[in-house]
Amino acid sequence: MRNNAARERADKRRRRVPGARALTWLPRKIGLVLVLALAIVLASYFSPYITSWLDRLLFRIDYSQTATQITHEMEKVGELIAIRNTDTGVLEGDIKAKLIGSVSSITVPYTYEIGLGVKLEHVKLTPEENRLLVEVPPAEMLYDSFEVTGKPENRDFWGLSNQERYQAMLNQQQTACRMAYLDDPACMEQAWEASCEQLKALFLQWTGENLRLEFVPAGESGTEEGQ
Repeated sequence: MRNNAARERADKRRRRVPGARALTWLPRKIGLVLVLALAIVLASYFSPYITSWLDRLLFRIDYSQTATQITHEMEKVGELIAIRNTDTGVLEGDIKAKLIGSVSSITVPYTYEIGLGVKLEHVKLTPEENRLLVEVPPAEMLYDSFEVTGKPENRDFWGLSNQERYQAMLNQQQTACRMAYLDDPACMEQAWEASCEQLKALFLQWTGENLRLEFVPAGESGTEEGQ
């Protein structure tokens, strides 16, 4: 009885102490905050692994079968023109003869077009467990054209110019226009990247699947990943 009475008196004294209940719950609240902080840290660390596991569990794709399907579609398409460029200009040149010098002066307006991309027969697909490795060859010229777009102005001083020389000038200008693109590393890199982007869109169109893709230059390894 005495012990019970002593406990009751102690309880009454605690009830009279301001903030006694708050002091009782404070350690619990601190512990809850620490547990939540730890949970957030662990979730951030393991998130990539959890995502990969869920992908395999819920959205598993047979990449070997998918690669076969895409290869068949690429065979039908043949080539992919990723970038088309058009230039206009005026060709000015002289036709010269030995001893005489300039015998003809020609001014020719022209339009030049070039298409850059990849041949799909050279694209290599390697299926892996949870992604498709796509090796893409360097971009190349898939077509070009040179067209005279206006009436040439030909000032023939001696009557010695001919069609063969005129055509040679046109061919030289077309070659110069072509090499301005093919010899530009930044331009060819842009064409390669555009080819990868268009391949990604085609793969989605052909399969209807949001594939995990990794595009790398042919014969090399890389980590540039696209969804």
